Amino acid sequence: MFRSSFGRVITVVIGILMALALVSVLLADDPAASLWVLPWPLLGAAVTWAFMWRPRVVVDGEGVAIRNPFADWHVPWGAIKRIDTKWALELTLERGTVTAWAAPAPSRYGIARITREDIRLARESSTVGGGIRPGDSVHSVSGAAAHVTRAHWEELRDEGLLDDAARATRAWSAPAIAVVAVPALLAAAGLLLR
Repeated sequence: MFRSSFGRVITVVIGILMALALVSVLLADDPAASLWVLPWPLLGAAVTWAFMWRPRVVVDGEGVAIRNPFADWHVPWGAIKRIDTKWALELTLERGTVTAWAAPAPSRYGIARITREDIRLARESSTVGGGIRPGDSVHSVSGAAAHVTRAHWEELRDEGLLDDAARATRAWSAPAIAVVAVPALLAAAGLLLR
């Protein structure tokens, strides 16, 4: 499983700050005014959780499972046409692309951290002009996820085991949408009714 450790740290920090904000609101002198402010720290924590903690990439024998903030993708091996890491791990399909929020490419300074090992480990489909992109470095989340994905995909492709009729599926995550929508609606109601 691949996920951003930075996103998890940010979620914990924001969660603590939002909990402190909630305590501050609840201890305020004006309980009526507190009710209108209460949803905002909840919304901050919910948005941070959805965008920074929830995303992940799982590579297994069936394909690649990508969990983004509000949608879950299952991409069978045969549905993948190309694997890229320009901005994040991106799987190109017959009808569009799926970008993994959990596997962003490193910053432009990531190129300074590319090692000979990264180039040696690079798969045939990830090299560009004898080098690799920063997002393909196996020391980055996008590069590690892309390396594992490419290795399995290329093996199946070379053995002729890809099912070209396979299609990716997307399922909207009702719980994730609700976790963000409920405090957002409460915050909006607080603004309108105040």
